[in-house]
Amino acid sequence: MAKPVLIGCGNMGSVLADAIIKKGICSAGELTVIEKFANPYTKRLAKNGTKVLKSFKKLPAKQDLVILAVKPQDSAEVLAEVARKIDEKTLVISIMAGVTLSVLRDKLSDAQIIRCMPNTPCSIQQGMAVYCGNGKVTDHSYVIAHSILSTMGKAFKVDDEIMIDAATAISGSGPAYLFYLAEALKEGAAELGFSDQQAEILATQTLLGASILLNSSDDDPEELRRKVSSPGGTTLEATKVFDSHNLKSTLIEGFKAAYNRSIELGKQQER
Repeated sequence: MAKPVLIGCGNMGSVLADAIIKKGICSAGELTVIEKFANPYTKRLAKNGTKVLKSFKKLPAKQDLVILAVKPQDSAEVLAEVARKIDEKTLVISIMAGVTLSVLRDKLSDAQIIRCMPNTPCSIQQGMAVYCGNGKVTDHSYVIAHSILSTMGKAFKVDDEIMIDAATAISGSGPAYLFYLAEALKEGAAELGFSDQQAEILATQTLLGASILLNSSDDDPEELRRKVSSPGGTTLEATKVFDSHNLKSTLIEGFKAAYNRSIELGKQQER
């Protein structure tokens, strides 16, 4: 595999840097990081042998593998620099939020481009990354991209970029929905008499255990829910209340609202 150049080493960039080194995609010494401002992440990487530069201009042409992890508002300047150091053999992987393939193709017309939507649990290598590419990406490049993105958790390819917006609404925003449920569990536990500390433990461990069970079980979520919902039991009483307030439909409407907003934000980036 080509030696990767990672542009941007903030929260998500540093997560990816750590993951690809930890999973053996490359060694610390084979990775180059471009970051304007020194931070704890770049200092740690440099200490471990990673080449840390302040500008992409200092790299020789042509680069084989470039990963873009800068903030969307910095993308125009970065893409202009990258365009000078790539050709049709270059694989560019973008994890920049909201920057569409159309924008990337316009600035990096020669390159093989893959756009990815990772989520925050990638920070503990338990994330979800959905990706798609332009028409120039080879099968070999897709294999490389998958191996890199899978270091942060699970990843899969979609054929239509609109599914990146769909992934944003489900897996991108999804952790916040789960945290919202955690808030409700914690507040409910407190109202039922538990201390704040006990309520925190109850909410966190319940969600953690249920998530691990869901991931390891052959049953789908509906079947797992049924197994907990004994006829005439406590769980069924709670779900009756949820259903009376159309909770599932409300949640799905929320997911759709997030999806529509993701499309809107992408269009704003294209202007």
